[in-house]
Amino acid sequence: MKHLLSILIFGLSLSAVDAQNAKTPKPPAAVAKMAAKPTVAPKPALPTITTLSPRGLHCGMEQVFTIMGKDLTGATILTSHADIKPVIDVAASTATKVVFKLQTPEKLGRGSHDVWVKTASGETSKLKVYADDLSPQTRTAADFKGGPVKVAKLPASLWGTLTETGQHDAYLFTAKAGEELVFDLAISEVGSAAKAPTLEIMDGSGIVLVVNRGLDSGSDPFLAWKAPSDGDFTVLVSNTTMDGSANHFYRLTLGVLPYVTAFSPLTAKLGEPTTVKLIGHHLSGKDTITVTPTKEGMMPLALGSRDSRYRSRPSLRVSTQPQVSEIEENDEITKAQVVSVPANVNGSLGYGKADADHFAFDAKKGQTWIIETLAAQAGSPADTKLEVLHPDGKPVARLLMQAVRDSYNNFRSVDANNADIRLQNWEEMELNEYVWFNGDIMKIIRMPRGPDAGCFFYIKDGKRRAYFDTSATSHSLDEPCYIVEPHAVGSHIVPNGLPVFTVNYQNDDSGSRKTGRDSSITFTAPADGRFVVKVTDTRGWGGERFVYSLAIREQKPYFSVKLAGMNPTVMPGASVGFSFRAERTDNFDEPIQIEITGLPAGYWATSPLIIEAGHDLISGSLHAAPEAKTDVDWSKLKITAKGKAITHDAGTFGKVTLGAKPKFIIVLEPDVGGKPVMRDLAEEMKPLELTLAPGQSVKAWLRAVRLNDKGIINLDVHGLPHGVIIDDIGLNGVQIREGETERPIFFRAANWVKDQDKFCHGAISSARNEHDSAGLQTSFPILMKIRKAAGVAVR
Repeated sequence: MKHLLSILIFGLSLSAVDAQNAKTPKPPAAVAKMAAKPTVAPKPALPTITTLSPRGLHCGMEQVFTIMGKDLTGATILTSHADIKPVIDVAASTATKVVFKLQTPEKLGRGSHDVWVKTASGETSKLKVYADDLSPQTRTAADFKGGPVKVAKLPASLWGTLTETGQHDAYLFTAKAGEELVFDLAISEVGSAAKAPTLEIMDGSGIVLVVNRGLDSGSDPFLAWKAPSDGDFTVLVSNTTMDGSANHFYRLTLGVLPYVTAFSPLTAKLGEPTTVKLIGHHLSGKDTITVTPTKEGMMPLALGSRDSRYRSRPSLRVSTQPQVSEIEENDEITKAQVVSVPANVNGSLGYGKADADHFAFDAKKGQTWIIETLAAQAGSPADTKLEVLHPDGKPVARLLMQAVRDSYNNFRSVDANNADIRLQNWEEMELNEYVWFNGDIMKIIRMPRGPDAGCFFYIKDGKRRAYFDTSATSHSLDEPCYIVEPHAVGSHIVPNGLPVFTVNYQNDDSGSRKTGRDSSITFTAPADGRFVVKVTDTRGWGGERFVYSLAIREQKPYFSVKLAGMNPTVMPGASVGFSFRAERTDNFDEPIQIEITGLPAGYWATSPLIIEAGHDLISGSLHAAPEAKTDVDWSKLKITAKGKAITHDAGTFGKVTLGAKPKFIIVLEPDVGGKPVMRDLAEEMKPLELTLAPGQSVKAWLRAVRLNDKGIINLDVHGLPHGVIIDDIGLNGVQIREGETERPIFFRAANWVKDQDKFCHGAISSARNEHDSAGLQTSFPILMKIRKAAGVAVR
């Protein structure tokens, strides 16, 4: 009986297996073939490195260094400078550390250099060593337990680490009355994790004489200090936030050291001799340089002495424009200095009451001039503000902004960079509308895609843009705002109960976010006449180092593009993303078309790609067929970027590597009868098509063909036409849940989207991210066709 029961159970088991096999769909042929490939033996672990000690390198001397990490057996040491030649101590090295000597020439000079490790399995990330002509002295927290550490001789280069909570490193030094000593605390400059460093100097009684937390706002601490008397003093290094770790390291340089903290002028004319004055400490006899620029652009200055130190290398901006020096007594508009334009005016904002410099120029009605400052970009502490005035001191109006709907920030405060803001009554808003936030004018690029999302505004380099040369600012919770429409000055505006704002020609920080604290205005003369440019520091600060250059120049619209995703690795049967960013200059606002030709057999790339007018990003997808070869010829590949009258060679992909088979393959497909198309992957060398009408929605599918993966996959769709979104998704974007293989999505087009054809693709991403596919695994693209439905009116 037991025997018969066993046979029966075995037979039922076989039947169940057969039934299960019958229900499971066979994978596409290409996928089955990929999955059937023999398993490759795992590669040896890649080496990793975590620390390098010491971090200071003494030029002209031999030193012993130790790199700590993992899987370092058989390592060799590589450096970024040919004159830094490591010699490994094999006997002292292990799988977790490499001990080596560095012998460097004295001529190496101060600066940072990369050091990294290579084994048979590959190369590690890079760590930095910092060369100096002062001998580095390294201290640990234990050295300060007994009191301040005596600095035997000045000048000195002291390295330490704030490893403990609340740690204060105290160094005792001797100074003479009236002697000026320079204290330079390098934190961010050497890649430290400390975020709030502080320098303090105390006398022998423990009285704090001076405190510094930065040479300028946001920079590392710096002091030029004169001793009040002969004697011993203590300099303390600490972190205001009191935290510490092995990565809270620092370098303190102190002594009578020549130090350049500024220079003037900041600009020079091509081909003309220019005398540059260096500003700083202990520069007597070394404070002027004469140069003759030979080409446009930035020209690094060779300082008069190799002993001179600086935070960043002084560099002149060279142009073909005439150079003008500021003539003082131009603090009042009635005494404005008249300049012929175009020109660069080199000036400074002085001590005492808030300095205001005025420069007058003549312009014809309709002429457009770019008015901009160079200050912070050149290391000046000046935070310039520009205003264009009439000769009577009244501001020149640019346009009127009529509020048409009101709203407010209803979720959280946001800083000047944040582009994701939740607005009340966003359902009444539309893409490309302007929002007025207390003088900060922003523009909506993407509407909320779900109940937990905000309006997303146009950005530049990850920072929220401001339009009409307004400046991006922070905004508090519940701060009111308005949807506004621009009108020409003098227009008749019908009252609607909401305010009308006047936008003047003025700017604090450039609205394009390209130039940091420096200012920029695009000025179009409203009539023939004289106009005055007023330059101030927005905080009312000034001093010897507050130098600037004011440019008044003609507008020259231009663009360039840059590829992100160079040297890609693409897996067989899968795709990898790349992107192009446009750098638009002087209000160049046309669409830019990028074409990719000359791809080898077995590979496909999105082409053409369109960077839409007013946008600066487009993403594409590079695909390798399941049977793609490694030994193919990429020499015929060509990438071209075109505007209406400008064409650029946009380079190549660099070295393309065919990687191992993927863990899964992403597929983006149209919906047919409530199901995805389910095309065989071997056929993915020609895009499928999907048609969407403005004002309507269409269903599509994102699938994961799982080969060796069962986890959650977060996805988004990149490359969509502006005005098309994936509707009704949460903060994490589209998720294919663990163990599942597909997810339906719905594309929705705003009713104003114009007819067009555009490639788009799925990408490993999140709805919170900008649509940049560079380096991400992507799907093979589909061609989205926007077509106005017959008989339907759209605006």
